[in-house]
This record gives sequence, C-alpha cells and structure tokens, in this order.
Amino acid sequence: MSSTKFLLGALLGAAVGVQVGILIAPDKGVNTRKKLGKKGSAYIDDVNGKVNSFIDGLSKKVDEASQEVDKLAKKAKSEVDKLSK
Repeated sequence: MSSTKFLLGALLGAAVGVQVGILIAPDKGVNTRKKLGKKGSAYIDDVNGKVNSFIDGLSKKVDEASQEVDKLAKKAKSEVDKLSK
C-alpha cells in the first residue's frame, strides 16, 4: 500500500472519528470546540513532524547519491585520462 493511500485513509478515518465524537459528546459546544482545536493542533504538529522527517531523510539520500555520482565521475575522468596518454 502506498504511503499516500495510507495517509488519505488515516485522514478520512480521523475526520469520521471526529464527527462521531461530536455527535455523542457530553460536553457543551464551547468545550467541544476547544477540545477539537487542541486535537487538530496536535494532529497538524504530528503530520508536520512526519513530513519534516521524510524530507530530511530524502535530502540525506539525495546528498549521498550526489556524492556517489561525483566519485564515479572522477573515477571515469581518471580512467579516460589514463587511456588518452
């Protein structure tokens, strides 16, 4: 399963859960809205953390690949220089 499908499914599940929670909430509307705001902020922080972690990991992989390409290019240039002499 792709991570995009999983993320969309998780977000849909969270949205349905919030709606059901609102319908059966024993609190007043004001209190419920405050709780929802806090939960929403927590979810946003969690998603932001995961996105940042993914971007950091991707950036690291790109840097590693770039270094490997540079090494291979230098090696190839060295071999070409040897052959041309």
